[in-house]
Amino acid sequence: MRAYELASTLSRYSRVAVLERGEARVVVFERGGRILGIFVNDTNVLWVNPRLDEVLATGGWNVGGLRLWISPERNFYYEEPERFEGWRCPSTLDPAAYKIIRVGRREVALEGKLSALDRMRGWKFTAAVRRDVMLIEENRLLVRDSMVADYPGEVNLWALAQVKPGRHGTVLVPVRRGAKPIHYFDPIPPERLALASDHVALRIDGERVYKLGVRPEDLPAEGEAVVAYVAELEQGTWGMVCMHTHDAPRSQEECLDVAKADPEGPKGAVQSYNSGPEAGLGEFGEIELQFRPAVEVGGRKVSTVEYEVVVVAGSRDEVMEAVKLETGIKEPHVF
Repeated sequence: MRAYELASTLSRYSRVAVLERGEARVVVFERGGRILGIFVNDTNVLWVNPRLDEVLATGGWNVGGLRLWISPERNFYYEEPERFEGWRCPSTLDPAAYKIIRVGRREVALEGKLSALDRMRGWKFTAAVRRDVMLIEENRLLVRDSMVADYPGEVNLWALAQVKPGRHGTVLVPVRRGAKPIHYFDPIPPERLALASDHVALRIDGERVYKLGVRPEDLPAEGEAVVAYVAELEQGTWGMVCMHTHDAPRSQEECLDVAKADPEGPKGAVQSYNSGPEAGLGEFGEIELQFRPAVEVGGRKVSTVEYEVVVVAGSRDEVMEAVKLETGIKEPHVF
């Protein structure tokens, strides 16, 4: 599905903005405040749910693309958080209530209202959020997310991009020598996880649920996080999507999202998820950035974060050169 075909489908349900620069097209969907397509060479590097109409018609959250959530996940997305059971995305967090407030050829701004119950503590969370999406180069987006929240606990913004497995793909995270990846759910088998001196790699194939975390202490530079995804999306066409930020947590104290496998153990600033049939969500992967906690200002919790999203589609050689350039990884391990 090309950019304007996707936009036409989405427009039956909510307002759509299509950003343009050169040959690039970015499809931003008002419902859920999502970036649902980033097209280069007519290829969307993001995953879109193949049952899109069904999900939209029933008000579901899992349409695909790049979304904004809040964290820690345990508090807001589990009905029995102490036991990590009853996972459910509240509709008041996604799709919530967004409105496009400004749109131009190369940028769009949305505002939204979020709310949820912190089931760990019984506290109510409400927030006003704003998303600014700017196509600053033909293959590069700048996203700025802001939040002002009423909530007595610690909370942070969380960016999640859903990606296509293709035949299979690879998540790459630059790390320091001696890094210790976190297994957020079940232990990730060695045939799915590779650790080199300067990066960690995770196989994405949609065959079984796994989640990887990378500690802020293992990132190459304090507060800077990079995560990339590369796959052969179709015969002869490879794709890369890379997210990087200067607003990552700087320590375990600034990381809020605990691991289901070990809630008292280390926490990740960068995360990646491989979906599987047991999740019932479809075959996709995710690359995720956790951001620094919101700070208290005038009795409210306030956060503004920025990150860039870089995309490339082309031959394997073209994509791998882009991966090396954007991540600084010398010899990326590709599954």
